[in-house]
Amino acid sequence: MKKWMFLIILMLLLPVSLMAYDPLYYINRSEVLPILGVSGNIALGYFTSSQFWATDTSGNSELYDLSESISLLRVLASGSYGLTRSHTISILVPAYIQLTGLGDSTGFGIVDPWITLDGWIERDPMVIGRASLRIPLKGYLDGGDPRGYRESDPHLAIDGAVTVRHMASSSIYLQGTAGIRYYFSAWDCIPGSVGDSAVTSPGAEFRGTGFIILPVNPELEIRAGLEGAFRGNTDADRGYGEIENSAFKQVDLRAGFSLDNAQLEMTGDLYLRLSGENTLKEWGIMIRGLGLSLGDVFSTGATGR
Repeated sequence: MKKWMFLIILMLLLPVSLMAYDPLYYINRSEVLPILGVSGNIALGYFTSSQFWATDTSGNSELYDLSESISLLRVLASGSYGLTRSHTISILVPAYIQLTGLGDSTGFGIVDPWITLDGWIERDPMVIGRASLRIPLKGYLDGGDPRGYRESDPHLAIDGAVTVRHMASSSIYLQGTAGIRYYFSAWDCIPGSVGDSAVTSPGAEFRGTGFIILPVNPELEIRAGLEGAFRGNTDADRGYGEIENSAFKQVDLRAGFSLDNAQLEMTGDLYLRLSGENTLKEWGIMIRGLGLSLGDVFSTGATGR
């Protein structure tokens, strides 16, 4: 298939595709900050993809090769504040730099930020609820090539999730997060139709993570599990109705570690997409705790972890 055909297919795919990691579900709290407590950090990651799943008119999801691999550096700046003894408010600001890929390989962007409120539901066993709001920047800070790769989404979104951590035995923990995301209507391109736009309403999205966690010692724990997401078909006005075969699905293997001692607080995660529908087949790594803070990005002279 010629390169321009891959570009057209990718343009049809991107309106309903998401990254291998979701910024909101990348950080699922297992505790809230103390009152007036402040924390901030920056996560850095590298992701690449050479294939994608696209759903054909019969509803079958087929895996295709890209003529050129897409590779990205991803950044997630986060800042949190202990609002009360039981609640923490946070802001998450994702960004990316496109290294290679179709279209302009020098694209970059600041993606739609999330504002979250986490609070205790139960402390033993640990149950934390989270309410989140994603503010769409409408692509104004996304410098990616409109014909190539972009990550901004014009839809305002709200997300509700619950995280549970349970001691399965004296040496193993189980931790899972389940949530649902609702997208409000917004003017956007029509999935599967190049050049056509309308007021669209993506289907509800269900997302979750589940891990087996093994504490190696009081400072180090390793984990492995799955992260998945499913979204229904998109609806559109102007007579389009429900857009057939516009749903997407992702199932990722996710494994990593957390290190917390007096000298260093670091987490690392490996993502590997196992299956999907209308999404890129990505793999990548994210590392958080490199001594960078939110102030290092958004102010001068600010330091801290």
